[in-house]
Amino acid sequence: MDEMSVALKNKGEPTGRVVVGATAPLMEYELQEIVRQSRYRYPRISLSLKVMSTGDVEAAVASGGVDVGLTFARDAGERKAAAAGGVLREALFPVPFVPVGPAGSSAGDPSSMDRVLVVDPDCASQHVLPQYLTAVRGEAPTLMETGSTRGALGLAGAGLGVAMVPRAAVGCGSAPEGPVPVDSLPSAVMHVQALLPGGGWLSPAVSAFLSLARRTTAAPAGGAPAADAPGPSAGPVLV
Repeated sequence: MDEMSVALKNKGEPTGRVVVGATAPLMEYELQEIVRQSRYRYPRISLSLKVMSTGDVEAAVASGGVDVGLTFARDAGERKAAAAGGVLREALFPVPFVPVGPAGSSAGDPSSMDRVLVVDPDCASQHVLPQYLTAVRGEAPTLMETGSTRGALGLAGAGLGVAMVPRAAVGCGSAPEGPVPVDSLPSAVMHVQALLPGGGWLSPAVSAFLSLARRTTAAPAGGAPAADAPGPSAGPVLV
């Protein structure tokens, strides 16, 4: 009845509160432009942002604690077991990741390669370096959780390890030591996916947020969002 009431009363500009749960790298570097565009295009939508681990995002979506969850997947078509009650997943946009470390670091430098700085241990992006270093070195590196991408950048720049971070985070002045990309380590492209509660109905505010996320991230760097740019997925898929 509540959903019907909202749908019938919505005769114009989307209105309402949208609670978004996202992992730290997404919140720090990918959501800023979306929030800015939302303020401009949909002033009557109130965004509430919550930083969560990947596992907590999925649990919050399944329980109704958040309206939209945003996490990274290795493959745009990745499918996982459904959470309790069913979870809708929609691929939104790709994000390039690069490995960073102190200036002059290389794959043969044990002082920086024996420790991987991990932002979110459950995030797919954070599995790339440990898996690679384990394969080439024959032993697993030490993992150190940093809690934020900025923390990982600062520690990497100080020579305390290597980290996999969004390419947008490199060179933005987060750490005075200036971590740099490590060419001898693999980069990766992660795909942001939106997690939505199962049931098939989205409020006008949530639908507007998702549409805005697709348009904003489809825009060229530094440019305005592309008008009516389609997302990479035809729509949410129930898994």
